[in-house]
Amino acid sequence: MIRLTKAGEYGLRAIRYLVENGDETRISIGDISIEKKIPEPFLRKLFKPLVQQGIINSTRGVSGGVRLARKPEDISVLEVVEALEGPLALNECLLDEVSCEFLDECGMHDIWEEAQTAMAKVLRSKNITNLTK
Repeated sequence: MIRLTKAGEYGLRAIRYLVENGDETRISIGDISIEKKIPEPFLRKLFKPLVQQGIINSTRGVSGGVRLARKPEDISVLEVVEALEGPLALNECLLDEVSCEFLDECGMHDIWEEAQTAMAKVLRSKNITNLTK
């Protein structure tokens, strides 16, 4: 089964909460943790790559918290997923063709590549405002 890990699921849930509360609003990680039922230590860990990739800003202190670093319309779902999960890859051979000794004789590589390209296209075409109803 190909699916997001808890990191991807929780991270998208937290990002959706930031979108719902406005891109200028700074929200405490504790509040997000409670509201979205995400363990706070895990949420803190998830926010590190999102800060590093310029998706969210984090400020420490009494009036600190997190908020979106850019307009939500400028942040794709693919960008968030890859920040949390790493590069999109339906199979190992799509990350590193050298790792597959059967590449020259395997018809699956082209199928995986086409499916991955289609998935990436959909996730890239959706911004994080699409996560809200």
